[in-house]
Amino acid sequence: MTLPIYDISDDIDLIPGMPAEGRDAGSWRRPIWKDEGENGTIVAVWKAEPGVYSYPGRQLEETFVVCEGDALYTQGDFEPVRIKPGSIVRVPFGVASKLEILSPFRKLATVVPKP
Repeated sequence: MTLPIYDISDDIDLIPGMPAEGRDAGSWRRPIWKDEGENGTIVAVWKAEPGVYSYPGRQLEETFVVCEGDALYTQGDFEPVRIKPGSIVRVPFGVASKLEILSPFRKLATVVPKP
């Protein structure tokens, strides 16, 4: 049995993710763990190139830690906030958000779907 230890900087098993606005690509994700069941918690690495990534309010809650890069993060009607390595962000259920990635970016996210 292999011990499940991961390196967040490994670019293996990446799956294309949401494209940046105005482009066909720009982000990738790497699933690390998913809880069993229809609405299980997901842990994943998300990697993105500079660009704007807008998310409508989603049927989930997400908490992420920035591991690499800088971005401006906007949530709902709040003013943008600069986030950087070490920033911890919580995206509440149903709240729209936007990431304006300023430099190559990587985060570790925990996503909890809410049906």
